[in-house]
Amino acid sequence: MLAAGLLFAATVHPSHAVNITLDYTYDTSNFFGAGNPSGATAGAQAKAALEAVASFYSTLLDDTFSTIETPPNFSSSQFDGVAFWDWSMNFSHPGTGGSVTLQNQTIPADEYRIYAGARNISGTTLGIGGPGGFGWSSNNNGGGFTQAEINKLTQITSDFSDVVENRGETSGFSRWGGAITFDRDGSTTWHYNHTTAPTAGTNDFFSVAVHELGHALGLGASDEWQGFASGPNAFFTGPAATSLYGGNPPLNPSRDHWKSGTMSQILSTSTPQEAALDPDITTGTRKRLTKLDAAALTDIGWSVNAPPPPTYNPADFNEDTLVNGADLTMWKGAFGLNANGDADGDNDSDGADYLIWQRNFGAPSASRTLAVIPEPTTLTLMAGSAGLLIYARRRRLGR
Repeated sequence: MLAAGLLFAATVHPSHAVNITLDYTYDTSNFFGAGNPSGATAGAQAKAALEAVASFYSTLLDDTFSTIETPPNFSSSQFDGVAFWDWSMNFSHPGTGGSVTLQNQTIPADEYRIYAGARNISGTTLGIGGPGGFGWSSNNNGGGFTQAEINKLTQITSDFSDVVENRGETSGFSRWGGAITFDRDGSTTWHYNHTTAPTAGTNDFFSVAVHELGHALGLGASDEWQGFASGPNAFFTGPAATSLYGGNPPLNPSRDHWKSGTMSQILSTSTPQEAALDPDITTGTRKRLTKLDAAALTDIGWSVNAPPPPTYNPADFNEDTLVNGADLTMWKGAFGLNANGDADGDNDSDGADYLIWQRNFGAPSASRTLAVIPEPTTLTLMAGSAGLLIYARRRRLGR
């Protein structure tokens, strides 16, 4: 009855169908506070970025999960029998990598608990995340019970096993939660502030959190995912992802990520981006969840409620969520030719549109949840591979 365990991360967010709840109990180095190698401000920024990603996933997922709670002991009314139940949750300690087992915890309805922390991770891996494992048991003291009591005990055991194993869901991926950890060995130059674009040579913490939380939700790290990982050339056969991609999306050799360089579009937009579950990231860039990643969440059993398309500033001509020089370039190319640089709604690109761009230069653009995090410049956003960034390095996002 024991499920295989991997990794993932705790603070309660506003009520949604599923609440990703971050728990920092095992952040033993206080990475998300004053113990961060770059100081307390960096630690606070890392925590804010992780919580922004958890809040986003909470908004995205519509599933409802039953409470996991150990039933009280049951004593026979006529004999000396006493029945009792236990369950355990296990995960990798985010601060040490060791194994943690907790007994008879209560996981409230709709909560998906993630234990978060950081430790020294070897090589170029930036983070590790995945769902936790579990086990349950039913036992008694060897005493007697009436037949009616036996029937009741059978029902209690059935209900208990269902909530531990399935959270009351009839199919698809479901767990109590998992754990997530980030690299803190000094080899990683992090960009922690999710409200600003990552700078050249830095690894964007927000992007890595999107990736690793995806693993904690079962992407690349669950039986449901592996059930769609097929073929000698490693393809994903989930129907939603296949329909979106126009064929079976390719996987990396270990079948726990998309193949490096797999492209999609940022969820609820038409902006091209390397998929978030791609196994690595180019330094100085930011990744969000893409349509392909969201389709895979649907395939493994999550009910995904994609946000509506964002509302863009009229001067954000390329709709990359920031009014910047890339929009000026686009206006120049459209001037007197078409409406691609139209900011005033008169279906042409002229000097009036330039003035609107000038007044809005540097302003955040989109109003929806997906786009409140400022994007990098257009060239960086479109990169997704080292080819467009001469000095960029690729870093492994983890598992």
